[in-house]
Amino acid sequence: MRKNILSLILFFICINAFSQSHNLDSIYSCLDNEIIHANKYVAKKKAVINILKRQLEKASDNTLKYAVCYQLYEEYKPFENKMAMYYLERCRHIAVLINNRNNVNECLARLSLCCSNTGLYDEAEKFLLQINVDELSKSGLVVYYQAQYMLNNQLAYYTSVESMKPIYNNKATEFQNKLLACLPIHDNYRYQVLELKLISEGRMHESMKLNTEWLHHVKKGSHKYAMMALFRYLEYKAVRDTANMMYWIAESALADVRNGVMDQGSMWEIANQLEESGDIERSYHYITFTSDCANVYDSRQRRWQISPLLARIAKKYKTESEHKNNQLLMAALFSALLAFMFLVSVFYVNSQRKRLALTGRKLKFSNAQLHDINSKLSELNRQLASSIAKLGESNRVKEEYIGRFMGLCSLYVDKIEDFRRMVNKRVKNRQFEELFKETRSTSLKEKELDELYTNFDDAFLHLFPTFVEEFNALLLPEERIMLTDDGHMPVSLRIFALIRVGIEDSSKIAEFLHYSVNTIYNYKARVKNSAISDREDFERRIKKLGAQNND
Repeated sequence: MRKNILSLILFFICINAFSQSHNLDSIYSCLDNEIIHANKYVAKKKAVINILKRQLEKASDNTLKYAVCYQLYEEYKPFENKMAMYYLERCRHIAVLINNRNNVNECLARLSLCCSNTGLYDEAEKFLLQINVDELSKSGLVVYYQAQYMLNNQLAYYTSVESMKPIYNNKATEFQNKLLACLPIHDNYRYQVLELKLISEGRMHESMKLNTEWLHHVKKGSHKYAMMALFRYLEYKAVRDTANMMYWIAESALADVRNGVMDQGSMWEIANQLEESGDIERSYHYITFTSDCANVYDSRQRRWQISPLLARIAKKYKTESEHKNNQLLMAALFSALLAFMFLVSVFYVNSQRKRLALTGRKLKFSNAQLHDINSKLSELNRQLASSIAKLGESNRVKEEYIGRFMGLCSLYVDKIEDFRRMVNKRVKNRQFEELFKETRSTSLKEKELDELYTNFDDAFLHLFPTFVEEFNALLLPEERIMLTDDGHMPVSLRIFALIRVGIEDSSKIAEFLHYSVNTIYNYKARVKNSAISDREDFERRIKKLGAQNND
C-alpha cells in the first residue's frame, strides 16, 4: 500500500512538472463574468428547444415525431428534468403506438435514469421493473445496464442502512461489468464508469492516463468536456493537488454555464471547496447561482446537496458581512473624525495663511520701502563716487598745473630779472635805439605763449594720455584731429582740452588762447559738426574722456 501511495505521489509530481501553471484568479474572473451573462446561454438553449417544438407540431409521421421528441429529451436532460421526462413519456407512447418494444423498454430505462439523477429512487426502481429485458436490442441493453448501475450506485452511496450498502454495491458492480463489456471503447459513459472504478480501486496512475485519453476525444467547451473536467478534478482531489483540482472544476463549471446546463454539480462542488478555503463571498455567489439552477432543473437530490451547504455559507456570509459592516462603520466614524480634524486643520491653516498673507504684505511694503531707500542710497553712493572721482581728478589736475604754474612763475621771475639787467645795461650804455627795437618786437610774446601752450599740452596729455584717441573716436574718420609733429595739440583740440579741465566759458578760453570769442565759437561749431553722434551732447561726453585712466 505504501509503495502504491509513493508511486502515485511521484506520478503526480511528474505531471505537475510538465504541466502549465493555472491562473486560478483568471479563470474565476472568467466564470464570474459568464454567470452574469448566463441568461444569454439559457436563451440560446431555449431557442433550440423552440425550433424542435415547432418541428414536432409540423411532424405527421410517428417515426419522425419519436425522433423529434427524443431530441427534445436530449436538450432538456441537462436543462429541465421534468420536461425531459415528459418528452420521454411521449416517446414511450409513440413507441407503443408503432409497436416498437425495444424503444418502449429503452424509454423506461431512460426514465429510470432521470429519476435516479434527481433522487427519485423508488420511481426509478418501478420503471426498471416494467422493462422486459428480452425485448431489448444491444443498444437498449446498454441503457438498461446504465440505469441499473446508476440506481444501485446511488442507493449504495446514500443509504443510511449499513447492511444494505454491500448488497447495492454488489449489484452496482455486476451491472458495471456488463456495461463495460457492452460500451464502445471511446464511449463517453464508458470513460465515466471505468474512471470511477479505477479511482475507487486507488489506481490513480491508470485513471489519470484514461482521463487524458478521454480529454483527446471531447470538444473543448462541450457538455462532454464538462464531464471530463469534473472527473479530472476528482483525480487531482484524490492526490490533494489543490491548484489543478480547482482549475479543472472551474473549467467544468464554465463549460456547463456556457451550455445552459441547469444541473450544476460542478458549481456546487466549487462552492463547497471555496467555502472550505475561506473564500466566503465567491462561494456564496456560486452556491446561490447553483440553487437558482437547481430550482429550474427540479432535482430533489441536488436540493438535498445544496441546502446544508447554502445554509452554512449563508451563515458565514452573514457573519462576514456583519463583520465588514462593523468595519465599514468604524471606518466611517474614523473618516468622520478625520474629516472633522481636517476641517479644523483647514480653518487653522486658513487663519494662519491670512496672518501670513498680512505679514507678507507688510513685509512686501517694507521691502519696497527698503528697496527704494537702497536705490536712493545706491544713487547717492554713485554720485558720491562720481564726485570723489571728479574731485580726485580735479586735485590731480590742480596738483599738476599748480606745480607747473609755480615752475613757470619761478622761470618768469628769472626772465624778468634777466630782462631788467638787459634794460639796465642798455640804459647805462645809452643804447636806447637797440632797447627800443627789442621792446617794440612781439617775438618775445609769441615765444612765451608758445612755451605756455607747450607746457599746457604736456601737462594735459600727461594727465589724460588717451584723450586724443577717445576724442577722435567721437568724430567722423575723415574729420579726426591729430597732434602736430612735435607732439603739440592744434587749436581746435586745445579748446576741447580746456573744456575737459573745466574751463567751459568761451570768453575765458578766448582770453587764454588769445583769440576772439567768435573764433572760439567757430572752432567749436566746426568740430561738433564732425561728430558721429548728437552734437548737442558732444561737450558733455568730452568732459568724461580719459576718466578711466585717472582711477
